[in-house]
Amino acid sequence: MTLQVLYSGETKELELSGTRRGLLELGQLLRGKAGSRDLSENRHPFPYERPLSEIAFREDPELGTASIVAEDQILRIQGGREALDILADNLEDFSSEADASDHCHVDSPTYDYIAPESDPLVIAFMR
Repeated sequence: MTLQVLYSGETKELELSGTRRGLLELGQLLRGKAGSRDLSENRHPFPYERPLSEIAFREDPELGTASIVAEDQILRIQGGREALDILADNLEDFSSEADASDHCHVDSPTYDYIAPESDPLVIAFMR
């Protein structure tokens, strides 16, 4: 699974990018109860500050939304099953339907299944 996550400390924005297959596989992985994946290293994250090294996720039946937060070197995703499935659907749809130059913003003001404390996320294809 070829994926990378870049982080901007100034804006708290995250960019999750990958190959079509990598984004599709991440969507499928999110349908499980919990898991993690190492990320591809990017030595030149411009315009972001730094790359993260891992994605970790878990289902939490107590939550109604999905939380997407960068903590240290890890992108943590947790949420209720329905919210994680919607996020998985969006990843899978983007990976199969978007043009190579497209991107998608996933954030709380735009989508009600994303928790308000989440960091803004951009999904794109790896450059």
